[in-house]
Amino acid sequence: MGAPPGAGITSRASGGPSPVAGTSSDAGGASRTPGATSPASTRAPTGAPVPLSAKGPSTPPNGSESVIRETPASARAALEELKNDSSATRVDPELESAAGFTHFDTASSEDNLLTVLLTRADLHLLASQTLVRVKSREDGRAYLGVVVKGPFAEPNAVPANSTMAVGVVSHGKKLTYTFDYHGRAEVELLGEEVEGTLKPPRFRPRPQSPVFVLTDEESERVLGVGGDMSLGVVVGYEQMEARISPSDKSVLPRHTGIIGTTGGGKSTTVATLVHRAQSQGIATIVFDVEGEYTHVDEPTDHEPMLEALKRRGQQAEGVRDLHIHHLIGRTSRNPRHRNLHRFSLNFSSLSPYAIAEILGLSDAQQERFLKAYDVTKQLLEDFELFPQTDDERRQALEVDEMSTGYPKMTIQHLLDVVNAYIYSLGDENRGETTRSRSRSRRRETTAETAEAEEETEEATPTGPFLQSEFKANRGTVMRRVMAQSSRNVVSWKTLYGKLHRLRRLNIFDMGSVPGPAYNSMLAPGRVSVIDLSDTDSPQLNNLVIADVLRGLQEAQEVRYEKANAQDQAVPPVLIIIEEAHEFLSASRISQMPVLFEQVARIAKRGRKRWLGLVFVTQLPQHLPNEVLGLLNNFIIHKMTDSTVISRMQRTVGSIDESLWNRVTRLAPGQALVSFSNFARPLMVAVDPAPVKRLLVD
Repeated sequence: MGAPPGAGITSRASGGPSPVAGTSSDAGGASRTPGATSPASTRAPTGAPVPLSAKGPSTPPNGSESVIRETPASARAALEELKNDSSATRVDPELESAAGFTHFDTASSEDNLLTVLLTRADLHLLASQTLVRVKSREDGRAYLGVVVKGPFAEPNAVPANSTMAVGVVSHGKKLTYTFDYHGRAEVELLGEEVEGTLKPPRFRPRPQSPVFVLTDEESERVLGVGGDMSLGVVVGYEQMEARISPSDKSVLPRHTGIIGTTGGGKSTTVATLVHRAQSQGIATIVFDVEGEYTHVDEPTDHEPMLEALKRRGQQAEGVRDLHIHHLIGRTSRNPRHRNLHRFSLNFSSLSPYAIAEILGLSDAQQERFLKAYDVTKQLLEDFELFPQTDDERRQALEVDEMSTGYPKMTIQHLLDVVNAYIYSLGDENRGETTRSRSRSRRRETTAETAEAEEETEEATPTGPFLQSEFKANRGTVMRRVMAQSSRNVVSWKTLYGKLHRLRRLNIFDMGSVPGPAYNSMLAPGRVSVIDLSDTDSPQLNNLVIADVLRGLQEAQEVRYEKANAQDQAVPPVLIIIEEAHEFLSASRISQMPVLFEQVARIAKRGRKRWLGLVFVTQLPQHLPNEVLGLLNNFIIHKMTDSTVISRMQRTVGSIDESLWNRVTRLAPGQALVSFSNFARPLMVAVDPAPVKRLLVD
C-alpha cells in the first residue's frame, strides 16, 4: 500500500532496513525531517540511486515495492517560511552574554558553592578569582560569586577517566581525533543582591541560571579596591589594581602583617609600601635590622626589578625625603648619607618594669632593682634635681611606670644607689666571702657576680664611690639606703653587673648627643629609617624599638590633641618593624609581659590617632596569638610549612580554602592580600619596588 499523500514517509514492503526514526538521507547525504522527502532521488538498500517518476511510484531493481511521494508544495512553502522566520530561533539577548549556566545539585553539593558549566568557546571567561553575577530567573533572585576552582575542561561524550578518553589523549601522536569538551568551574557565593546591597544568601540559584562575568568597573566596586594607593594587580584581571585609601582610618591604622618565607617577596613589598606611603604624604618609620632600606632614596638598579617595572609601565624612582637614624657608637650601612642622625636613649624614658624584663632579672634581683629605683627617686628630690617646679611635681605624680620611667633619672644615678647598697653590706660581704671560700668546692660564683666584683667602684674611707650628682653628699645617699635596708650582697652585685653592662653600651644619656627627633620623624611624607644593622644584639634592638615606639606614640598623641583642638586632620603615620618575631616572639612575651603590654597599648591607641603598625616576619609561628590579634590586614607571601599555614588559616578566617591551597605555590612577588576595606581577600601580584634595596647575605 502507498503512504498517505503528503506523509513523506518511506515504506519498504520487502522488509529491508528501515531508516532511523524521524529522519532519512537523500543521495547527497543531507538529512530530511519528518514530513519531507527529497524531490531528486532516494537510495535502494544496495545504495544505487533510484530515479523518481512524476507520475507514480517506480519499482526498484530488487523488486521491492517502495512508494515515495513528494512533499506537497504547500508543506514545502510552510517549511521555507519557518526557516526564514528568525524569531523562531532567536536567542534571548541577555543570554548571549552569559559565560555559563549553573548545573544541577548533587548529594555532594556544598552550601554557597555552585557548579557552573560553559562551552569550550567560553572557557576563557571564567578565570580563577573572577567575579560573577548569577541570575536565578526562575525565582527572580540575583547573586554575586567568585570563581574559586577551575575552570576545568571535561569531555562531552564520555567521562574524563573512561578508557576511551584516556586512550584518545594518550595516543595524541597517532590520532588526530579527540572529543569535544566543555568547561566546569566552581563558584563560591558572596551574597544575594537585594536592593543594591549584598546580603547573606538564604537560597541557592536554580539550575540552568545564567552566569555573567562582572565588568572591571563592577568588580572594583564590589571588591572595594578603589583608592589612591596601589599595591599591585589583582590576579585574574588584566588592569584591575588592588588599591587602598590612605585617608581611610579603617585601613592602615588597623595594623598590618607582612608574612612569608625568605625569598617570597616580603622585602620588595615593604620597599613598595614605603614608596607608595611616602608619595601619599604618610610619615613612614622603618625599624631596619639589616640596613636593607638605607638607600631607598635612590632608584633601583636591579635588572629583574627594572624589567618588572617596565612591564608594569612604571619607572625606577627613589623616595624624596629620607632620613637615617642610628645609635651613637654604631655605624649605618649608608654612612655618607646627607641626612644622617646619631641618637642616644634617655634612661628616664624606659619603664623600670620593662628594663627588668629586658635584663632578665630574677625575682630577687627585680625586688632589689625596684627598691633601688624608689630610693633613686627620693634622692633626685633631695638633691633638687627633680621635681623643681609645681608643674614638675604634678608630672611626678602622674608618671605611669608601667609605660615610662621617672623624669631626669639616669642609669648612673641608679648605679650609684646600687653601689651604696653594696657598700652598706660590707660586713655581710666579708662574711659571704669567708663562707664562699669554705664552700668553694660546692658552689661557684655566678658570672654576673664575678664581673660585678671586678667592676664595682672602689669605696673611699668616707663612703661608697659615687659618680653622679649624688657624690656631693654621700651622707644623704647612705641615710636613704639605710632607711630601706636590704640583705644578700650577692644579689646586689649581680644586679650591679647587669646594669653596668647596660651602661657600657654607651647609648644612654650621652650628653651632647640628643635622643630621637620624634617630631621630625612624624613630618608628613618623610621616610625615617632606624638603622639597627650594627647593633648585633636582639636585646639592644628591643630596647631601641621599645623606647622609640613609646616616644613616637607620645609625640603623635600631642599632635592628635592639637589637631583636634584646631579641628584639623592629623597626618597619618606608618611604623614598619622588620624581623618582628625577634621583638615580639611568644617566648619573649612570656618573659616580658610589660613590654608587650606597651606595644599593645600603642597599637590600640594608635588606631584612633592615625598611627599604624606593620609587623614583618618570615617566622609567623613565633608570633603569639596576642600579637596576631592586633592585626586586621595581611599580606601573605609564599609559605611551605603546613603547620604554620594551618595556624594562620585559623587566625585569618576571611581567606577561603581555595586561596590557602595556593600559598605553597605562590611565585615571588605574589601574595594573598586581605585588607579591612576589601570585600574579600585577593590574590595580588605586588608591584615591583622602584627604590633601591640592599640585598642581605
